[in-house]
Amino acid sequence: APLPAERIATVKMGTTVGTNALLERTGERPLLVITKGFRDALRIGYQARPKLFARKIILPEMLYGSVVEIDERMGAHGDVLQPLNLITAREALRKAFDAGFGACAIVFMHGYRYPAHEQAVADLAQAIGFTQISVSHQVSPLMKLVSRGDTTVVDAYVSPLLKHYVDHVASQLGDTKLMFMQSNGGLAEASRFHGKDSILSGPAGGIVGAKAIAERAGFD
Repeated sequence: APLPAERIATVKMGTTVGTNALLERTGERPLLVITKGFRDALRIGYQARPKLFARKIILPEMLYGSVVEIDERMGAHGDVLQPLNLITAREALRKAFDAGFGACAIVFMHGYRYPAHEQAVADLAQAIGFTQISVSHQVSPLMKLVSRGDTTVVDAYVSPLLKHYVDHVASQLGDTKLMFMQSNGGLAEASRFHGKDSILSGPAGGIVGAKAIAERAGFD
């Protein structure tokens, strides 16, 4: 039977859609758009060696499907070391879009603090037709290219599947307010629920629920 949406004030829910997509590798492999010269930065990572003397190093699988290097470079203090070449950027993005990429993750050096180049390329991607555009200065405005890049790629990888799921749930509820549990244990409105915040949505709900029950039972 249809949900009695008129009798429901708010729906607050957790979901493992993002978690499952990441674990089962069923997300949409995005295009990584990065500063020229750093195409392998996320592959190299921090060169952490959990098993220091292992001779066979098994690297984790990359979530992105291809890489486009953009001719641009911002300095650490906002100085433009290499002007953004919008012409070559447009050509590269168009070629990737025609090859089948619908999602992209844009990660530039020092973009977390000086986002002008990232935003300009994001506008290009939107004009070309990319349906999922994750930009590092919006997704994870923090220092360190690798961790910022990894988070942005995860967001681009998970978000298309998550958006489809959220839209489907919302369509069944009409005007009922819909909120989702984030990885940090807080709630976000459906329209503000992003892929990178969904990875621990389900488990976080369990922790928040356990805390509430413990308090009702008299435990701090």
